[in-house]
This record gives sequence, C-alpha cells and structure tokens, in this order.
Amino acid sequence: MLSADRAEPERASEQPRICIEQENFVLDNDVGLANIRAEYDTIIAFSVTKWVHLNFGDQGLKRFFKRIYKTLFPGGRLILEPQPWSSYRLKRRMTKDITEIYNRIEFKPTEFVSYLLSAEVGFETCTTIAIPNNMHKGFQRSVFLFIKPSNNLDN
Repeated sequence: MLSADRAEPERASEQPRICIEQENFVLDNDVGLANIRAEYDTIIAFSVTKWVHLNFGDQGLKRFFKRIYKTLFPGGRLILEPQPWSSYRLKRRMTKDITEIYNRIEFKPTEFVSYLLSAEVGFETCTTIAIPNNMHKGFQRSVFLFIKPSNNLDN
C-alpha cells in the first residue's frame, strides 16, 4: 500500500510524506469491515489478486476489495493490476489448500471490474491506464485506475 500523508507540510518546500506498508489486508470475516476507517489517498495492488484469491477464495478476495474501498478517503484511488485466470492454473498445485480453493473459485478476474463498480463495493469510475509492453507475455496485463466517489460520507 502506498499513501501520501494528509498532514500539511511544516515548510512550503516540504513534499507530502509517502508511506509504504506491507500487511495481510484480508480480514477473517466481513464483520471486521465495520471497523475499517479511511486512511489512504491511493492504494496500489500490483500482481496480488491471484495470491489473495488462491489463499482466501472468492469471499476473501471480495473482502479484500471491500476493505480497500473502505480504507480509501473519498476521492481515493485504487491502482489495480489483476492477473488473468490463465496464470492461476500454473500455481494451482502449490499446496493442497491452494488446490482445494482453486477448484472452488467461481469469481473470475474478468468479473473484477464490474464487481468493484457495483453497489456491493462502490467505486465510481474505472479507467484502463496502461497495458505494459513487456517482453514477457505474463506481464502484458491491464492496469486499472478506480476512483472512489468524492462525496462518500460513510466510507
């Protein structure tokens, strides 16, 4: 996660502070979502959706998306690079648990954009901001910019 500190710089020449954090962002259940408060202007999630999905299943990935939304300030941005379904297949046998979760997945990456824009999550807009021209085909995937409504008062 990446965020700029919202505090005013002490001197005009100072730049906003950047905070980079690494943590397990998937809550154990949906009940914990009620306690999430806005903390960030921008969250970047590159190459993580597959791993969240394979470790926590459909409900865990949906909870991850909902937590991101609630953690963003109104007008906040999510920059997301989801991996395609074809890349899941390569990792489906890493562990017995991952194999079991993989076999139960119904929520496919092609549905992520519509889900994030749905009333269940609430992002207002989505724009494709890049499709990198990488020599490795596995990294030629879309990068999306989702914007949370700026008039959102209840997270």
